[in-house]
Amino acid sequence: MGLLIVRLITLLNNENTNSTNYHIAFTLLNHYNLIHSASISEIATLCNVSKSTMSKFARLLGFDDYVDLKDNAPFVENRFDNSLNYVTNILSSIEKSGVTPYIDTIIDTINAYKEAIDLNAIDRVALALLNHQKVATFGLMFSESAAIDFQYKLAYVGKFILTFQNDLQQEEFLHTASADTLIIVFSNSGNFLQKQQLRTGTPKKNIFAQTKATVIVISANAEVVNLPFVNDAIIFPHQSGIQTHSFIYQIIMDLIVSRYRYYRLTSETKQ
Repeated sequence: MGLLIVRLITLLNNENTNSTNYHIAFTLLNHYNLIHSASISEIATLCNVSKSTMSKFARLLGFDDYVDLKDNAPFVENRFDNSLNYVTNILSSIEKSGVTPYIDTIIDTINAYKEAIDLNAIDRVALALLNHQKVATFGLMFSESAAIDFQYKLAYVGKFILTFQNDLQQEEFLHTASADTLIIVFSNSGNFLQKQQLRTGTPKKNIFAQTKATVIVISANAEVVNLPFVNDAIIFPHQSGIQTHSFIYQIIMDLIVSRYRYYRLTSETKQ
């Protein structure tokens, strides 16, 4: 999935349905196959807006101009030849092998984590949450969905943290974060920390290396602990080529929230 699609969907999820920006985004998604070959005049006419409004919309999405937006429009399944792509990895596995092997893989993954679970790491993250007033959690696409779940789960126990679907807002937060800020990252592969995964060629990402915040990573890639800007990590085993991390994320979140609640209540009892 390309950067333009992700940003259009993110805008739809956060914009007033009566706004001009919502209308443009909705129209573009419903005529997506036209964007890569259409001029700004043609797209503006399609959206029933002026060319200047279309240019402003492109910049609102974080593109330099309409041409930059258009360059990010061609839709090619698994455009970046990523073996972890949802269609290639999940849907193709189900279509090729059937439902039962897919579910069995999920069960095997959960059992593997049950055996390898590092409760000390869970406790360290829970205590970090207790000791930091300003906390944010980020990921990309399905990992960002986990971040949103984490935000809601922590709210149940009175801990309110931030997250942003918008990648530009994520980067701005990282850029301005102070040393007393905690950032928890969900990234199965760990690539989110160092690569701009939705851009052609996956160029290097420097924003994590530059942030002043404390960074904790939840990942299947044990190598993330060697990154100089990563302060701690929860590492879980990856048992197969099928991406099952979204299920493990939920277990890890529940354990963290449970331990955070325990430490918070213990702290309040001592006061």
